[in-house]
Amino acid sequence: MEPPITDMPVDPGPFDVMPALLVAAKVAPVIRIPYLDKQAWVVCEEKLVREALTHPMLAKDITLVPEWMRKPGLMLGSQPDPEYARTMIMSDGEHHARIRRLHSGVLSPRNTERWGERVGEKVDGFLDILEASATGDSAEVNVVTDYTHHIPLAFISEMLGLPPEARKQLRDITDVILYSSDYPARTASVRALYEAVEGWVHNPEPLEEGVITGLLAASDGPEAKVTEGEVVVWALAMIITGYETTGSLISASIYEAIRRPVEERPKTDAEINAWVEETLRVHPPFPHPTWRFPLEDVVLGGYLIPKGEPVQVNLAAANRDEDEGADCFDPARGGQGHLTFGLGMHYCIGASLARLEAQIALSGFLRRFPNARLTDEGSVQWESEWMIRRMAVLPATLG
Repeated sequence: MEPPITDMPVDPGPFDVMPALLVAAKVAPVIRIPYLDKQAWVVCEEKLVREALTHPMLAKDITLVPEWMRKPGLMLGSQPDPEYARTMIMSDGEHHARIRRLHSGVLSPRNTERWGERVGEKVDGFLDILEASATGDSAEVNVVTDYTHHIPLAFISEMLGLPPEARKQLRDITDVILYSSDYPARTASVRALYEAVEGWVHNPEPLEEGVITGLLAASDGPEAKVTEGEVVVWALAMIITGYETTGSLISASIYEAIRRPVEERPKTDAEINAWVEETLRVHPPFPHPTWRFPLEDVVLGGYLIPKGEPVQVNLAAANRDEDEGADCFDPARGGQGHLTFGLGMHYCIGASLARLEAQIALSGFLRRFPNARLTDEGSVQWESEWMIRRMAVLPATLG
């Protein structure tokens, strides 16, 4: 069968894409959508999504991306030439295994545990700032801008070894890259981000000891394992995936807590962990993750996806049972069965660290402000397009 055609909002804007993603999944297990004046295939049904994520003929090699998808301003369009450097997210086989192996040392369980202590220190500091920003018992704060996004931005900056003044620069640039509908501005921001990271790589003197200096050490000498180009590209990938998505996860986990009565909120470590997992299930920061391209004609659930056509997987729909709507957060479920971090060889290598940051940030917030409440559900604001989603405004009263 040929999949039916339906629409998704592919340009970013101040709206919540989730309802559209769930409606699209009710059209058919596999659909097509108009995309860049052509079309893309989207796998929606949970069973087929699992199959697609591990299908040997659905490849992620950057060389398979057709020219019409290399639009300036799109993250896919800004992927470097593979001769310069490959990213983990758009590589397969030996290339992917090598990059993942080199990242595994950085994101080891021992390092994750050590970094958890630093996240805890940062959370306490940002909670102090948040508390000071609320004057009076009824003072309202925007939890997103005043708390949640500060944590992963500060942490990823420290992890990479970036100077403190780099944080605002990264925040401003990534906001435009991911959420602006002005494609020339997005193109300029992609260039600015590359230039900033290239500057640090070529002149690492302002950097503290961290991932960048560690990778640079591996790029020096006749036995070098890493090129300077790879240091640039891999650092960029960590900034985008390690900062923005984790901030979105923290925001959504707090949102689901403070919109409920105090007695229904998580209190123990086990409850906090389960709450974060359920947030991952209901609010995946990347509702559609990254592109795949069939190496030959592929049939999923009776639907034909022709060789070379771009394929996405609808994680937002796959994470939910068929009868679940937009508001289906169930703490008792604990996120069971979610695919937010992917599956198979491309399972997110930073999953443990993202979970840990969210657990510490949520626990710290609820411990400091046990009576915090959502000021107005109608004032909550989302920013999104079909592949990325975050909360922009989360109004709360802390007392």
